[in-house]
Amino acid sequence: MVATVYFYLKPGAPRFVVGSDKFLHFVGFFFGGLLFLLCSKIGVKGFIKIPFILFLVIGPIVLEFLQILSPYRHFDAIDIVFNYFGWMIPVLIFLFIRRLQIFPEDRSSKS
Repeated sequence: MVATVYFYLKPGAPRFVVGSDKFLHFVGFFFGGLLFLLCSKIGVKGFIKIPFILFLVIGPIVLEFLQILSPYRHFDAIDIVFNYFGWMIPVLIFLFIRRLQIFPEDRSSKS
């Protein structure tokens, strides 16, 4: 989370391709979604999981508004959309695969 905040507020890097900024927003939060799934799968609970969920849900909006305070960055609502797509896509894929029961749940622990 600290690294994400840093990269949001640091001076902007030169763009090589138009729209590459959106790709970076997507990729950054995509890995956040994967990390969330990993934490959920290995059973991380409580103090670590709650702030992580809050960061994924509230973070994209708060981080984009914080860019208004940075002289090097500017607000872009489309960045917020790509942030949400980034973490929602791996979660939705996982839920879809789980729904198809390709990875069945461990039934022995429910007895």
